[in-house]
Amino acid sequence: MPIPKLDEATIRRYATAQSFERGEVYYHSGAVTTLNERGYILQAEVEGNQAYGYRVSCNFDDGGIREANCTCPYDWDGWCKHIVAVLLVCIREPQRIEQLPSLEQLLDRLDLVQTQRLVQDLVAQQPELISIIDRFVNLLFNPAPQQQQLKPQRLTPIDPKPFRQQVKQILRDGIRGLEYGEEDEQITENLLDLIQSAQEFSHQGDGNNALVILEAITAACVEDWDNVYEYGLDNDEVASALNEAWTQAILTAELTDEEQVDLRVNLEAWQDE
Repeated sequence: MPIPKLDEATIRRYATAQSFERGEVYYHSGAVTTLNERGYILQAEVEGNQAYGYRVSCNFDDGGIREANCTCPYDWDGWCKHIVAVLLVCIREPQRIEQLPSLEQLLDRLDLVQTQRLVQDLVAQQPELISIIDRFVNLLFNPAPQQQQLKPQRLTPIDPKPFRQQVKQILRDGIRGLEYGEEDEQITENLLDLIQSAQEFSHQGDGNNALVILEAITAACVEDWDNVYEYGLDNDEVASALNEAWTQAILTAELTDEEQVDLRVNLEAWQDE
């Protein structure tokens, strides 16, 4: 289906003039090699400076594009040239979009045994999924945890400063190790341990203090990650852990309307970074 409310004016609004110009060049050069749509998800591959190219993913709904991402390292304002090139194809050559079954349609074709086999294969490829499945099953069959099983919440708020300092120290120590040629990269593991400390508060029902910790960790990572990126270290695993921890904390915390707005603004800004 055509992406609602998508036109060149929209693309120009969300991309810099330079990105739009370069995206136009990529479009005319035929750099967009594959383009498919699954439900409300658009996925594409775009040739670039790297031999393996880049992957573009866009989520949309009846209101238009909700989110657009690319695996390229572009970190300036707005959409990158690869996203621009893909969306130009959608506007000018919609017949190139290959319609594929959505996730729901694919799962509807499977019976119980086939679904179980699929989940087992996915866990075999990505063992970390077992934790997500475990939580889902527990919530499904135990929707209301016993209040007495939760530890009492702290009466005083957590101080975020030590967590910001720990992140900065982890990054400094990790960069020093990379400079000295150490083979074992410690940054990711240490940050995951720190994120786990926030999740422990969420598990105890104290989402508000979990949010305080996560705000400190996320802000510090955003501020200093450029220094790490220079050494070729990606942030996929850390970002995934943060996404999960933020979700748990938000669902557990008690927030006023004003706090919700402030949190939404901060999350959008950090996600852009």
